[in-house]
Amino acid sequence: MLLEDYIDQYTSRTKKSEAIWNEAKMVLPGGVAGNAGFLAPRPIYLERAKGGKLYDVDGNEYIDLMLSGFANILGHSPEAVVAAVKRQLELGTSYILFNETGLKLAKMIQKHQPHVEMIRFANTGSEATMFALRVARSFTKKDKIAKPEGGYNGQHDYALVSGSTGIAGSASRPEGCSGSAGIPRYIPEQTVVFPWNDTEATVSIIEENAGELAAVILEPLPGFGMGTISPGKGYLEAIREVTAKHGILLIFDEVATGFRVGGMVGSARYFGVTPDLSCYGKVIGGGFPVGAFGGRKDIMETTLGPNAKPEDRVFQSGTFTGNPITMAAGLACLEELEASDYGHIDRLAERIKNGLTTIAAEKGYPIQVTGEGSIFYPHFNDSPVRTMRDKLKDNTTRNRLFSMGLIAHGIYAPPNHALATCFAHTDADVDYILEVSEEVMGAMQE
Repeated sequence: MLLEDYIDQYTSRTKKSEAIWNEAKMVLPGGVAGNAGFLAPRPIYLERAKGGKLYDVDGNEYIDLMLSGFANILGHSPEAVVAAVKRQLELGTSYILFNETGLKLAKMIQKHQPHVEMIRFANTGSEATMFALRVARSFTKKDKIAKPEGGYNGQHDYALVSGSTGIAGSASRPEGCSGSAGIPRYIPEQTVVFPWNDTEATVSIIEENAGELAAVILEPLPGFGMGTISPGKGYLEAIREVTAKHGILLIFDEVATGFRVGGMVGSARYFGVTPDLSCYGKVIGGGFPVGAFGGRKDIMETTLGPNAKPEDRVFQSGTFTGNPITMAAGLACLEELEASDYGHIDRLAERIKNGLTTIAAEKGYPIQVTGEGSIFYPHFNDSPVRTMRDKLKDNTTRNRLFSMGLIAHGIYAPPNHALATCFAHTDADVDYILEVSEEVMGAMQE
């Protein structure tokens, strides 16, 4: 089976989407609101979503394995969240002023992740990491940041360095390179890059730059950039030790992994490493736009509190920051998660991971399925994937062929993207995913 065959299947069942796209691309670049919504050769346009399924304008149903970038952990439009939002709609949609529901959400996060002694809300995960880095610079009075090669920490300038779109330097001594046009040329020089899972090189690079580093920011489980590559034994601990030694703030970017990896307790307790600051998004918004960052009380108060010194005071605000709709949705979501068994979504993901590995072996395809908990990533690669440079050896053509085969059969798993399960998914969904995967890999083999 050729890629063109699956693309033909895909386009033949999405004719209404094609009509919308022909109109939309005259108004919106690519016909979409953001890059993640574009699927070559043309995007799908949705009519609705419910539970673990998407429904496009052509009436096609898809098992959703992207889940709005992992945000919809309960599934789409869960009853408890919808009910909470409906109640809040009658009371107002945006105040700028805060409300008690937001306080309850903040305390809920703190209850399960007590290292977050104080917290502030934002509108997106990118805002959360941007503000956390700004706070780190104020608190340490240093300017540079460090991040792993291949790590994705948002779409602001300092974060879009040496992500998934380019590498420079050697494997043990990577160099910062811009991840997007339009980023000022000096930005990569302010971002120190280290190799993920190379403890000796990482510690050495941080030591060498310690006098200029305000923070090290990383995803404890790098999701969208590297492809859910778990940290090796002792790796995060070594970073925690060297950053603490030099007064460098350690920031965990849990925008994608928060309240997923490790369940309610999060990556800090799951991996046994406590950061100075953590960033959140996705799950804590219950399907609505959200971001948050928080951590040590002394850091948060001296940079954001009303009594902060003028020279330390960080600007952080936003018209929709902490808006009551998102706060109501997020609180309802976390309340539901408190009563949920994370073993369900982790087990489903493990079934998919093991199933894909077995099928690929039977069909003669080298594959590495990485991930933790409910998050996973299939790498068509014949070697273990431990770093970004390992991931760059993935057979992306084969990955795209496999993904388009799944999509053509009603499973939304976009190419070269991390995937996840949700509480609305069932064993029957996994049975179908594996059945289709076997069919698609067989067709690829032919």
